[in-house]
Amino acid sequence: MKFYTLNAVVRGKNVKIDKIFNTREDAINYMFKYYNRHFLYGLEVNEEYSIDGDKHNVEYVCNDYDRFRINRVVL
Repeated sequence: MKFYTLNAVVRGKNVKIDKIFNTREDAINYMFKYYNRHFLYGLEVNEEYSIDGDKHNVEYVCNDYDRFRINRVVL
């Protein structure tokens, strides 16, 4: 069984998202909707990179204050 977890830094503060996702795309879409719902502005990803060379642990950098990390978990 595999699923994806999501951690974020929103406006410079760590935010724990207590939700699991079936796909990486579901997690990314959740973050875009989160920003639209809470801050009334869209999110734009400027950089994307793997953490420690692991293609299943990816951080998406939007700006200096906003970023999120999606990690695949396999049980």
